[in-house]
Amino acid sequence: MEPVTRMNRAAELAHILPLVSGELLSSAVDGNEAIMSLPQLYPGGAPIVVRFRHDGDTFIVSDQGGAYLQAEQLGGLSHFNRIAHSVAKDHYIKFDGNMMFAVEVPRDWLPNAIIQTASASQRAVQLTAERAVEEREQSFKIKLQHQLRETYRKKVAFDVDVVGRSTRRYHFAAMLRGGEDWSVFDLVTPHHVSINSAFVKFSDVKRLEEAPKRVAVLTDREKMNSGDISLISESANFVIPITANIRQLHLAA
Repeated sequence: MEPVTRMNRAAELAHILPLVSGELLSSAVDGNEAIMSLPQLYPGGAPIVVRFRHDGDTFIVSDQGGAYLQAEQLGGLSHFNRIAHSVAKDHYIKFDGNMMFAVEVPRDWLPNAIIQTASASQRAVQLTAERAVEEREQSFKIKLQHQLRETYRKKVAFDVDVVGRSTRRYHFAAMLRGGEDWSVFDLVTPHHVSINSAFVKFSDVKRLEEAPKRVAVLTDREKMNSGDISLISESANFVIPITANIRQLHLAA
């Protein structure tokens, strides 16, 4: 058997490199345009596709409205239209209400223009998704506050901080006090960061000498699997949906 040498390794890598490059980046020609599917992804998992074509002695580069389409699918066009112009400017390109694009790009700047267009396209959708999540979370927060206020009147406080057994301070959506008993409520989204955060918070306050009842309020029960709910149940006394009625809230608190 031939011993493995540095030259063998170099030859192997030289063979593998174009194969891996082809897996990361695909390209084609469509009429008078070149299409490149890049390894960058939009928040939803779709690849970012950039097109470019000759414009005299220079090139025009665009995302062909890819970011706009992704924002539309997120239901966040109102956010996207406000965000996209600023993001395009930060990346030294333009946004025309539909496409991210760069014009009059010389050949030696073409790779940079492709990268900047793709990055701007991705960033605009990322920010749109974040704003959409913030907006949904705010609506859930308002809904929970309304439900608790209707049920417990002045006994409930909102946006409160509680110090756990570890002496770390945690933020909760609401706190209910009734005599010596007290309860904390927190909104939990299907995102793993929210699930893990809720588990840590509830686990720490659970260890307090006079621990509160701990109520996890799920913003979207249908998108959470049984494993997620089981994890939260390990540290929370009650796991209820945001659609909980007054009776469920009474039982939980």
